[in-house]
Amino acid sequence: MEPRISDDLVLKAIAQRMDETPAHVALAWAVQRGTAFLTTSTNPDHIRENFEISPLPAEALQEIRNGMPGFIPQVPPPPR
Repeated sequence: MEPRISDDLVLKAIAQRMDETPAHVALAWAVQRGTAFLTTSTNPDHIRENFEISPLPAEALQEIRNGMPGFIPQVPPPPR
């Protein structure tokens, strides 16, 4: 599927600074936003690694928001 999330320049730059993979940065981003992120790995080691994500600093979250206009913005939860 194109474009590949692992090829995104913003995610690559953040991943390099954090010593992570772009996929882990994207996964952390999704988790911190409270959104779903589907993974397709069937490799037990990769599945285990997906649970070992590190939180992104606020600057990285802002960088992703500013640099990835194709992503869906987070929608606030409905009022209770």
